[in-house]
Parts: sequence; C-alpha cells; structure tokens
Amino acid sequence: MRKKSVRYGAAGVAALVVVVVLVGMANWLGTRHYRRWDWTSSNLYTLSEKSIDLVRGLDTEVRVVVFMVPSSPLFDQAQELLERYAAVSDKIVLDYIDPEREPLKTKALAEQFGITMANTVVFIAGDRTKYVTSEQMVDYDYSGMQYGQQPTVRAFRGEEEFTSAIQSLVVSSVPKIYFVTGHGEATPGSQGDGALAGRSLSILVDKMKKDNMVAEEASLLSGVIPDDADVIAIVGPTRPYTEAEVAALDAFLDGGGRLMVALDPLIEPDGTMRQTRLEPFLATRGVVVNDDLVVDPSRKLPFFDLSAVYLTDFADHPVTTGLDGIAVLFTVTRSLTADSDDARILVETSTEGWGETDLGMLLRGEPVVFDAGLDTGGPVAPAVVVESAAAALDGGDHPAGDSEVTSRLAVFGDSDFLTDVDIGNAGNEILAMNTINWLVARDHAMGIPPHDMESMSLFIDQQKMRLILVVVLLVMPGAAIAMGIMVWRRRRH
Repeated sequence: MRKKSVRYGAAGVAALVVVVVLVGMANWLGTRHYRRWDWTSSNLYTLSEKSIDLVRGLDTEVRVVVFMVPSSPLFDQAQELLERYAAVSDKIVLDYIDPEREPLKTKALAEQFGITMANTVVFIAGDRTKYVTSEQMVDYDYSGMQYGQQPTVRAFRGEEEFTSAIQSLVVSSVPKIYFVTGHGEATPGSQGDGALAGRSLSILVDKMKKDNMVAEEASLLSGVIPDDADVIAIVGPTRPYTEAEVAALDAFLDGGGRLMVALDPLIEPDGTMRQTRLEPFLATRGVVVNDDLVVDPSRKLPFFDLSAVYLTDFADHPVTTGLDGIAVLFTVTRSLTADSDDARILVETSTEGWGETDLGMLLRGEPVVFDAGLDTGGPVAPAVVVESAAAALDGGDHPAGDSEVTSRLAVFGDSDFLTDVDIGNAGNEILAMNTINWLVARDHAMGIPPHDMESMSLFIDQQKMRLILVVVLLVMPGAAIAMGIMVWRRRRH
C-alpha cells in the first residue's frame, strides 16, 4: 500500500512538473509569437501597411515617453495604439509617466524636452525630438456649440500623428517646398494677394511642418528657381506668368524637379477664360487644361450650384491611397485631359458629368445641358499627375528615395480644396498631403486617414428598469435561496 502511495505521489509530482513546463513553454512562445485583434467596428487600433513598413524598417531606437494621466479621455486609445507599434518592432521603446504620481520626474523630463502641456506623447531618436499633444490626436465636431453643447470627438488621428512623428525623426533629409507668389496666388500666410485676398494655406503648411517639411514663399520673376527647392507649388494664380518664369519651370522639370500646379477657372465678364501662360506649358508636359467648368448633376452638393461637385471615382495611384470610401470636394474646377503616356488621371466625375464650355451661360445662372459638339464629354478629370524620366541632369539635389531621377508633376483644375476654407472637407486634406508626399518621394507617408471614434449609448426606459430591478433584486436571489432549500431537504431526507 505504501509503495502504491509513493508511486501515485511520484506520478502526481511528475504530472505537475509536466504541466508547469507546458505552461512555461506556452508563455515563452506566446511572448514571441502572438497576435493582436482589433474588435472595434472602425478598426481604431489596426495599423496601416504604411505605418508597419516604416516601423519595421527602423534601424535606430525610438523612445516614446507618454506624459498622460491614466484617467485622461485619450489615454486608453493612445496606449493601445502605441503597444501595436511596439509589437511590430523592438526599436520602439515605451515609457509611461503619470504627471500626478511622478511630479518630480515629470518636471525634469518636461524641462528636458520642452513640454509645456500635459497629455503629450514625446518621440525621441538620438538628439531629435517630436511631440504630439492630445489635441492633435483627435478631430472635434463643433456643430453643437451653436445650441450650447460641448464639442464632441469626431475622429481619432493617433496613427497619423504617431507615424508622422516617427518619420520626422528617422528621415535625415528635410524637403523644402516653395510656394510661388506675385500672380495673386494663395499663400502660406494668413492673407492672400490681389483679387483673392483672404485665401490662406496655413492649415496645409502646418500639416507639412508636422511631417518635417519646410514651406517658404518664392518669386520666380527673375527667372531663377531656388537652388534648394525640392518642390515648387503654384496655387491659384490670377495673373499671367512671364516667359522667363515659364522657361525656369520647364528647366526645373527637365532637371528632375517636382511641380504642383492648381489652376482655377478664371471666367471673364464676357464669358471667356483668362489665361495664365501655364496652360500651354502644361500641355507640353502631357496635361491639357480645358477652358470649361466641371458639372455633374449626379454629384451635386446641397446648397451649391452645379459647379460644386464631390468625387469618389479614384484611380489606383499612390496619391489616392487611403481615399477608398471617401469623397473629395471641389467647389469650382476646370477639367484636365491626360495627353501623354506618362500622364495618369487621379479622380474623375461620374459618366453624367461633363466640362461645360458655355461659361457665359453659367455666369447668367441659366440651366446648363450637355452639348456634344462643344462641351467636354464625361467622365472628366480635375486632377492629373505626370511622372517621367528627367530630360537633363543639372547636378543639383533631388528628393531622397529615388533610384533614378524623375520629374513629377501634379495638376489640379481647382485650388480652393487646398485652402483653409475647404481643406477640412471630406478627403481634401488626405489628397493634398498625399500629393505633396508623392512629389517629395515619401510614398510611405501616404494614406493614413483618421478613424471614427465609436460612440455607443444604451437607453433604458422606466418599464425595462423596473424589470431589471425585479430580476436582480428578487428573482436571482430567490432562485438561489430556493436551490439552497432544495439541496438541504434532499440531504436531510
């Protein structure tokens, strides 16, 4: 009997050891090979391929210091998303600091990194730092303020801001974008020039700065392109360019330069279209700018006339990444024709849209109908890009990341979608930033749209509340008491 007990005891110990070993192996494997699932309906915590590729390619450590109180509204979202980054690469090192429980450490690090507000995430790589505040992580909906309501969170921009911060730390080169002035263009400052005074590109420029780009103004009247220009941007000119300026732009593209041109329909009182001298130049580059106005009755915006359209038919191109299921809005735009093998249409109207050439009729507010003999048949495109091998090498610096020197050109028939007034509409900001990132060859920075914040509410009327109280306070305890009495009676008898 004693031997049997010893044998059973030894078998039990052996089984316990096997179980411990198996649990240990399972935990060891789990720490090295595990999966995270995102059960949110908007995929709030699912990293895009762009973010994953960037983080996997890190060759330097990026320390992330989270100065956030755990009770703050965005702490859980930021923590979960940052854990996803750390799971992709061990180069991401997370450090959480609670400003309320660690005031001395918070003060020392805040002075070190120059932090002036709480609820901030700091990214550090070497001697370079980048911080993202809680205000930058979300988009607010202020529509209810006119009724006395508080702003509500509309979308979470955590991935976009975090990826942008990491990118700004690990990319050595800082692209410089020059916005041309002197012809009534929209400008990066708070005020525009000439006939379109009041137009501003400040929101676009602020986004560019967050992506580690430099934006400056430049005049090309001398016929010289700045030597350090990575991209030349012409946004909404209202007056003609000189021949010297056009020649300089031509040489710039021949040398592998990058150019963005956004032209507006400039309708004269007599119903003709004012020219800027850029139209024939763009035609030689494979983009024909038509003297028309895009209309699309099937894509008409409420409270606007037919000249305002929203577009959802995107071509497959790096510039349109992240725009699936999202519209872009153009309030007034011309149509463009891709007229070379290197030209690619980005977005176009539905088949019911066309380019209306009777501009006088539009000015008079008369109903427009498609005229097959005069109008530009649909679908028509207000955005075209061209990429081609550089015709000549000037020995200058070109955007990093190119295996061969190519020129890149992006042309739009509208400039308003870039301005502060319209850039926040639908997918306009994504289209604008994707275009600039494509021009500077930062393809991995494109297409990270904000994620909708889930808001779930449970409404219970008084009748259902009374039913819940009855079940919780009477039925469940009563059932437990009845079961106890039944067990007691069975054991007694």
